Amino acid sequence: MGARAKRVSDLSALRERLEALRAEWRGRRLDSDPLAFPHRYADPADREVVAFLSSSLAFGRVASIHASLERLLSPLGPHPAAFLDAWNGGPIAGLGRFVHRWVTGRDVEEFLRMVKRARHAHGSLGALFAKGDSGGEDFVAPLGLFLRNLREISPGPDSRGLRFLLPSPSSGSACKRQHLFLRWMVRTDGFDLGLWTGGRFSPARRLLPMDTHVHRISRYLGLTRRPSADLAASREATAALRLLDPEDPVGYDWALSRLGILAECTGSPARRHCERCAVAPVCRERIGPPRRTAREKVMTT
Repeated sequence: MGARAKRVSDLSALRERLEALRAEWRGRRLDSDPLAFPHRYADPADREVVAFLSSSLAFGRVASIHASLERLLSPLGPHPAAFLDAWNGGPIAGLGRFVHRWVTGRDVEEFLRMVKRARHAHGSLGALFAKGDSGGEDFVAPLGLFLRNLREISPGPDSRGLRFLLPSPSSGSACKRQHLFLRWMVRTDGFDLGLWTGGRFSPARRLLPMDTHVHRISRYLGLTRRPSADLAASREATAALRLLDPEDPVGYDWALSRLGILAECTGSPARRHCERCAVAPVCRERIGPPRRTAREKVMTT
């Protein structure tokens, strides 16, 4: 089999297995994800605000994330967007002792002020994002401008927590939580909310939200060779997925991330469930790396 034919065969096998994985997890285990929180609200404005807050705090253990979001959203009442619009910017009862890892209640209140002022100036977070989007293959540049505009719209105290909540893609960070938010906003399939549509909001421009779990599994599947879960790894893995689904390469993210979040696939061989994993037949951790051809061996000696 020639190299081109083998490549096509490999892609076909990978697509088949990823489609099986996607079908397995479609419509399942919303309870395992912070995306469950915006689904509590019917109003699109509330969903957008809650989705931004939920994705921004999506780091750490699942139980810890959910507990922190319960504490954060409770004072905002049944209509968080309306609460922020009417809020005078003062201390919010119940958030004084809030802590999620290194993000404090003061960090969260300043973050909420940014969201409030963005909504007041632009009507929605989506409108602010669209204003800075001049196009491009992916959303990295407009995402960086969006986060910078949020920082500048509310020049409050500079703390570790706020810097973490509003990272800079220009540093090479994968900005996993921010790309997770974009997935929720731009995609309309599955549990994703699809609130940002039209214009330049195309799922084809999305990048895979790259955390340590998704990075490890992406390496197992040969989607990336990058040693770190950085922006370059996200772009490399997304480029590979784009060969399988050019219009929606990140459509596989829900299923891939369940493998890590629900410990179906871990870094420990003793804790993996390969026997029931849909992608096991194409997983390099299980079947070993692809063998080099004789020509490749000669070229590298």
